[in-house]
Amino acid sequence: MAVIDNKIFSGVWFQLTWFSCVFGRDDWMLLTAVMIAFHYAAVTNLNAEFNRVWPCALIGIVTDLTLSLIGVFDFGDALLPMWMVCLWWVFPAALPRAFGFLSASWWRPIVLGATVPTNYLVGARVGAVDLPYGELTTFLILAPIWMVLLYIMVRVSDARLVPAQ
Repeated sequence: MAVIDNKIFSGVWFQLTWFSCVFGRDDWMLLTAVMIAFHYAAVTNLNAEFNRVWPCALIGIVTDLTLSLIGVFDFGDALLPMWMVCLWWVFPAALPRAFGFLSASWWRPIVLGATVPTNYLVGARVGAVDLPYGELTTFLILAPIWMVLLYIMVRVSDARLVPAQ
Protein backbone atom coordinates (compact mmCIF):
# COMPACT_ATOMS: atom_id res chain seq x y z
CA MET A 1 0.00 0.00 0.00
CA ALA A 2 1.32 3.43 -0.94
CA VAL A 3 1.70 5.89 1.94
CA ILE A 4 -0.86 8.17 0.31
CA ASP A 5 -3.48 5.40 0.63
CA ASN A 6 -3.22 5.44 4.42
CA LYS A 7 -6.38 7.10 5.76
CA ILE A 8 -4.61 9.08 8.46
CA PHE A 9 -1.81 10.20 6.16
CA SER A 10 -4.34 11.20 3.50
CA GLY A 11 -6.37 13.14 6.07
CA VAL A 12 -3.29 15.03 7.28
CA TRP A 13 -2.20 15.67 3.68
CA PHE A 14 -5.66 16.98 2.80
CA GLN A 15 -5.84 19.26 5.84
CA LEU A 16 -2.35 20.69 5.33
CA THR A 17 -3.06 21.32 1.66
CA TRP A 18 -6.42 22.90 2.55
CA PHE A 19 -4.62 25.25 4.98
CA SER A 20 -2.03 26.08 2.33
CA CYS A 21 -4.76 26.95 -0.17
CA VAL A 22 -7.11 28.87 2.13
CA PHE A 23 -4.66 30.62 4.45
CA GLY A 24 -1.75 31.02 2.03
CA ARG A 25 -3.74 31.46 -1.18
CA ASP A 26 -1.52 32.81 -3.98
CA ASP A 27 1.37 33.51 -1.60
CA TRP A 28 1.72 29.80 -0.78
CA MET A 29 0.98 28.50 -4.28
CA LEU A 30 4.43 26.89 -4.58
CA LEU A 31 3.85 24.93 -1.36
CA THR A 32 0.39 23.94 -2.57
CA ALA A 33 1.81 22.79 -5.91
CA VAL A 34 4.49 20.72 -4.16
CA MET A 35 1.90 19.07 -1.91
CA ILE A 36 -0.34 18.25 -4.87
CA ALA A 37 2.64 16.96 -6.88
CA PHE A 38 3.61 14.77 -3.92
CA HIS A 39 0.19 13.16 -3.91
CA TYR A 40 0.20 12.41 -7.61
CA ALA A 41 3.79 11.12 -7.45
CA ALA A 42 2.88 8.83 -4.53
CA VAL A 43 -0.14 7.10 -6.06
CA THR A 44 0.49 3.66 -7.51
CA ASN A 45 -1.55 4.21 -10.68
CA LEU A 46 -1.41 7.80 -11.89
CA ASN A 47 -3.78 7.28 -14.83
CA ALA A 48 -6.42 5.64 -12.64
CA GLU A 49 -6.08 8.42 -10.06
CA PHE A 50 -6.43 11.14 -12.66
CA ASN A 51 -9.43 9.40 -14.24
CA ARG A 52 -11.11 9.17 -10.82
CA VAL A 53 -10.31 12.72 -9.70
CA TRP A 54 -10.94 14.86 -12.80
CA PRO A 55 -14.75 14.43 -12.99
CA CYS A 56 -15.15 15.47 -9.35
CA ALA A 57 -12.70 18.35 -9.77
CA LEU A 58 -14.63 19.54 -12.82
CA ILE A 59 -17.96 19.32 -10.97
CA GLY A 60 -16.55 21.36 -8.09
CA ILE A 61 -14.85 23.95 -10.27
CA VAL A 62 -17.98 24.49 -12.38
CA THR A 63 -20.15 24.71 -9.25
CA ASP A 64 -17.94 27.27 -7.50
CA LEU A 65 -17.43 29.22 -10.73
CA THR A 66 -21.21 29.38 -11.19
CA LEU A 67 -21.69 30.49 -7.58
CA SER A 68 -19.07 33.18 -8.15
CA LEU A 69 -20.75 34.32 -11.38
CA ILE A 70 -24.15 34.69 -9.68
CA GLY A 71 -22.64 36.62 -6.77
CA VAL A 72 -22.66 34.10 -3.92
CA PHE A 73 -18.84 34.32 -3.76
CA ASP A 74 -16.59 37.29 -4.41
CA PHE A 75 -12.94 36.39 -4.84
CA GLY A 76 -11.93 39.93 -5.79
CA ASP A 77 -10.08 40.10 -9.10
CA ALA A 78 -10.68 36.46 -10.04
CA LEU A 79 -13.92 34.63 -10.68
CA LEU A 80 -12.23 31.55 -9.25
CA PRO A 81 -8.65 31.93 -8.02
CA MET A 82 -6.00 29.33 -8.76
CA TRP A 83 -5.81 28.24 -5.11
CA MET A 84 -9.51 27.34 -5.29
CA VAL A 85 -8.95 25.34 -8.47
CA CYS A 86 -6.13 23.54 -6.63
CA LEU A 87 -8.51 22.71 -3.80
CA TRP A 88 -10.74 21.03 -6.33
CA TRP A 89 -7.89 18.71 -7.30
CA VAL A 90 -7.11 18.01 -3.64
CA PHE A 91 -10.56 17.22 -2.28
CA PRO A 92 -11.48 14.41 -4.71
CA ALA A 93 -8.00 12.94 -4.26
CA ALA A 94 -8.78 12.52 -0.55
CA LEU A 95 -12.33 11.22 -1.06
CA PRO A 96 -11.69 7.44 -1.12
CA ARG A 97 -8.93 7.68 1.46
CA ALA A 98 -9.50 10.22 4.24
CA PHE A 99 -13.22 10.35 3.51
CA GLY A 100 -13.70 6.72 2.52
CA PHE A 101 -16.28 6.26 5.29
CA LEU A 102 -18.71 8.31 3.19
CA SER A 103 -19.09 5.40 0.78
CA ALA A 104 -20.52 3.11 3.46
CA SER A 105 -24.07 4.40 3.06
CA TRP A 106 -26.14 6.68 0.86
CA TRP A 107 -26.97 9.11 3.68
CA ARG A 108 -23.46 9.86 5.00
CA PRO A 109 -22.39 12.18 2.17
CA ILE A 110 -25.75 13.95 2.36
CA VAL A 111 -25.46 14.58 6.10
CA LEU A 112 -21.80 15.60 5.94
CA GLY A 113 -22.53 17.68 2.84
CA ALA A 114 -24.77 19.91 4.95
CA THR A 115 -21.74 20.86 7.07
CA VAL A 116 -19.29 21.53 4.22
CA PRO A 117 -20.34 25.20 3.82
CA THR A 118 -18.61 25.94 7.12
CA ASN A 119 -15.35 25.70 5.14
CA TYR A 120 -16.46 28.66 3.03
CA LEU A 121 -17.34 30.57 6.20
CA VAL A 122 -13.84 29.91 7.54
CA GLY A 123 -12.45 31.11 4.21
CA ALA A 124 -14.47 34.31 4.55
CA ARG A 125 -13.27 34.89 8.09
CA VAL A 126 -9.62 34.68 6.99
CA GLY A 127 -10.18 36.95 3.98
CA ALA A 128 -9.99 34.31 1.25
CA VAL A 129 -13.49 35.05 -0.05
CA ASP A 130 -16.21 37.62 0.49
CA LEU A 131 -19.77 36.42 0.96
CA PRO A 132 -21.99 39.24 -0.37
CA TYR A 133 -25.17 37.59 0.96
CA GLY A 134 -23.72 37.24 4.45
CA GLU A 135 -22.76 34.11 6.34
CA LEU A 136 -26.19 32.74 7.21
CA THR A 137 -27.76 33.22 3.79
CA THR A 138 -24.65 31.83 2.08
CA PHE A 139 -24.71 28.81 4.38
CA LEU A 140 -28.38 28.23 3.60
CA ILE A 141 -27.67 28.48 -0.14
CA LEU A 142 -24.64 26.18 0.01
CA ALA A 143 -25.93 23.47 2.36
CA PRO A 144 -28.44 21.88 -0.04
CA ILE A 145 -26.01 22.29 -2.94
CA TRP A 146 -23.30 20.48 -1.00
CA MET A 147 -25.69 17.78 0.20
CA VAL A 148 -26.27 16.86 -3.44
CA LEU A 149 -22.73 17.64 -4.60
CA LEU A 150 -21.00 15.45 -2.03
CA TYR A 151 -23.37 12.57 -2.70
CA ILE A 152 -22.66 12.81 -6.44
CA MET A 153 -18.90 13.14 -5.95
CA VAL A 154 -18.72 10.11 -3.67
CA ARG A 155 -20.69 8.02 -6.17
CA VAL A 156 -18.63 9.24 -9.15
CA SER A 157 -15.37 8.65 -7.27
CA ASP A 158 -16.45 5.17 -6.16
CA ALA A 159 -17.56 4.22 -9.66
CA ARG A 160 -14.19 5.22 -11.10
CA LEU A 161 -12.06 3.75 -8.30
CA VAL A 162 -9.58 1.15 -9.47
CA PRO A 163 -8.82 -1.34 -6.66
CA ALA A 164 -5.22 -1.44 -5.44
CA GLN A 165 -3.26 -4.37 -6.82
